[in-house]
Amino acid sequence: MLLTRRNFLRAVGIVALAGDAFAAGEVKPSAVQADAPAPYVAITWVGAATMVIRFEDLTILTDPALGETFAMGDPNDADHQTIRTHRRLTPVSGLDLKTVDLVLLSHAHPDHFDQRAAADLNRSLPIILPAGDEKAIAGKGFEALDTMEWGETRQVDAGAGRVTITAVAARHSRDPATARVLGLGNGYWITFSRGDWTRTLYWTGDTMPTADVVEAVRSLGRPDIMVPHVGGVGVNGPLGQISMGADDVVALAAAVHPAYVLPVHHSTYAFFREPISRLAERSKGQPYRLDPIDACETVAYD
Repeated sequence: MLLTRRNFLRAVGIVALAGDAFAAGEVKPSAVQADAPAPYVAITWVGAATMVIRFEDLTILTDPALGETFAMGDPNDADHQTIRTHRRLTPVSGLDLKTVDLVLLSHAHPDHFDQRAAADLNRSLPIILPAGDEKAIAGKGFEALDTMEWGETRQVDAGAGRVTITAVAARHSRDPATARVLGLGNGYWITFSRGDWTRTLYWTGDTMPTADVVEAVRSLGRPDIMVPHVGGVGVNGPLGQISMGADDVVALAAAVHPAYVLPVHHSTYAFFREPISRLAERSKGQPYRLDPIDACETVAYD
């Protein structure tokens, strides 16, 4: 299904995390500059699972967690159903709210679509999301919702290029009963192309590296970039582990063979229990390059 800017990306000048503050931020040494003529994919990590992904003239915002605080239970607590206020530990800066074309949602838990995002995002902004989350997001007043089941694909115009998005399996827990309680989310395989140039990105969403997840990703090929959700959430809580830790990321990378690993979903909130230094240590000697950027930094892949 080809989604053109005319018939799908109708929202113009709505949400931009790619304002001057981000444009002026540090770009890792591997990055190309924004004015380079060759194609590239630039990723700014905002914190949690929130990224701004830019390719040609398309800007994608993922899992918008935009507030200094948000309300949700703590999966690490025995009383995990009691709603608590979680305060952000890393900065949110450069929120210009102008130029994002598309929101890509892995799932609708409050640390992935927080109360600030629900209040501030324009209701006509296009959102791609898991089918099971349509009711929750529509209930917040959002209108341009495109649900994707695992294995479904969308194509989006990106000026001279094109972005192809395929929903892949994501399992929030190794325990089937816990996974059912938490709901089905999506990972996404994203192909960026211009002429004969292509780069592929596998964004895991909140998943554990279960056999069906690995099989789904391997059927699509070898990703150039893997963006895993880490943080070791829930390891000591009543739900058990519900996001990957370092050992899980290394195991998933060994199965799908990315060239680069760009970790997100860590450090932003206190309930992300495992420090990113653990993944840095476990990644020594691995065949991929680890790109552990800080919140509000940008890395680009050419």
